[in-house]
This record gives sequence, C-alpha cells and structure tokens, in this order.
Amino acid sequence: IWHITSRCVRRERLLEGPGARAWLSESIAAWLDVLAVDLLGYALMGNHIHLILRTRPDVSRAWTVAEVRRRWAAHLAVTDGRPAAVGAVPASGPWVAGDTGRARAELCHPGPLLKAVKEGFARRLNRQTGAAGHVWEGRYHDVALIDAGGVLAALVYVDLNPLRAGLAATPGESAFCSARHRRSFDAAAEDAALGRRLQVLDGHPLLDADGQEQGSWSWTSGQVADLTEATARALRKPDVGLPPWAEDLLPRLGIRRSAWAEGMAIGGTLTGNVLGSWKSRRRANPDGRMASDKSGWFAGEGVGS
Repeated sequence: IWHITSRCVRRERLLEGPGARAWLSESIAAWLDVLAVDLLGYALMGNHIHLILRTRPDVSRAWTVAEVRRRWAAHLAVTDGRPAAVGAVPASGPWVAGDTGRARAELCHPGPLLKAVKEGFARRLNRQTGAAGHVWEGRYHDVALIDAGGVLAALVYVDLNPLRAGLAATPGESAFCSARHRRSFDAAAEDAALGRRLQVLDGHPLLDADGQEQGSWSWTSGQVADLTEATARALRKPDVGLPPWAEDLLPRLGIRRSAWAEGMAIGGTLTGNVLGSWKSRRRANPDGRMASDKSGWFAGEGVGS
C-alpha cells in the first residue's frame, strides 16, 4: 500500500483549468479498470495530486493467460493518457511463457497509470495553452504504508487536504477528494469516476515490509469518515475528542494521540520513506538504520501518548 504524490513544476496551479481535474479523475479511473490496483483514497488539488493505492499481485496471479493478454493489450493501447477498454483491442503478436510473468508484474504496479496519465495531461495542457515544456515536477514520490496505523493515518491525512487548503468547510464537502464519497457515493460529483472505484479494505490482510501478515483492516468507510470529521473539528479546537473507538485504537497502533491533530494540520507531513509504527519500521530493517518516518505521529518503543 502506497501513498503517492506528484506535483506540478514550480508548484504552479496547473490543475485548476477548466475540466482539468475531471479529466484526471476519469483517466485514473480508466487505468484502475485495467490494472490490478485498488484505490483507497485520493485528493486532486490545484498543483498536486495524492493517491493511496494498493497493489494486488494476488489478483493478477489469478487471471488466466488470456485475461493477462487482454489487459496487457489494453494497457499498451494508450490514447490521450488512457488505456483501451479491456477486450477492445486484439491481443496480437507472439506470446511466450516469460511474457506472462512480466505482464502480471507490470499490471499490478501503479507506474503505467502515473506515466500515461501525467504525460497525457501534459500534452492536453500544452495544447490548450499553446505552450511547451514540463508540467510535472519529476516522476512521483511514494511512501510505503507498512502497517494498519500507517494506512489509517494516510487515509485521514489525504481526506483532509481540501480542508487544510481552505477549499472546504467540512471533509464531506471536498471536491475531487475521496472524503466526499466516504459516507455514500455521490454520483453527481465531478470526480464520480474515481469515487465509484473507491475501495474499502474490510477484512483484507495488511502486510509488513517483509510481506508477513500483521492482522487485517477492520474499519468501515463510515468509521474513516467519522475519524476524519472529528479530526477536522480538532484542527479548529484541539480539545475536541475523537470517536471512542479511535481514542482506544490509536495507541494500540503505535500512534501518539497527542500528536494526531497537530500532525494532521500541517501540509507536507508525509515526506519520509515509510509510514508506520516504530515496531513496524524496526521490523522492516532490523539490522540497519531505521526507515524514515517524519510524520511525528508514531512514538518510539515504550513511549506513551
């Protein structure tokens, strides 16, 4: 599970043009129909995007060879940043056993999505403006979410982006953000294409950095909305409490309750390599330097609230 961000060059607000974020929403959604990748959260802002994605090699491994070939052909047939519909193009050309393994691996990776969508958007914007040159600042930045606490924190953090930027009074009013669809899918929203594909990890195993099962996700979309809305209120009034289940859960996930609202109020918090508890980071790299986590949410071993 990854928190992925990508910014516009010089942080210019290039995503605010007419139809820009609706185009991004529909293009990302089209790729999710081809790849074995789950969308868990997102925020499309004026000069950057956030995506929380879960790669699904288990899904791509279960596809038949014929299904892999259909999806591979669709992912190669890119038009204006979007893949073809699965089955809309013939899976032609020679195909050997080695191609199947390579295709399965690429079809459960977010790289093709980000490359095609960003290139397609850059060409679109340059056509509209009569300009030329870079639109995006580099490739993309990713933060590994290595345990349940890391995933929960990232979901709330991303859903609060429009509110932190002063673009929404409550998370549920946010445009081009998964927060709008947590309670119920809003078919009238401009980002309905993405909202419709939003996944809830209910009962799915969560893996640590070594691929070992570390429990499972057991929160509902409504609970994520509850926690996000309570956190939004706490940004205005720090003494406001969180839902009782969250007050009990956060410490068990290794999250410092005292740092929760403060960290959620600061943009650019998720800038490290990983997000997760001290124990998960230590387990990920037992013999060397501990993986970076600059969020401030997670305490060291033996540290309380």
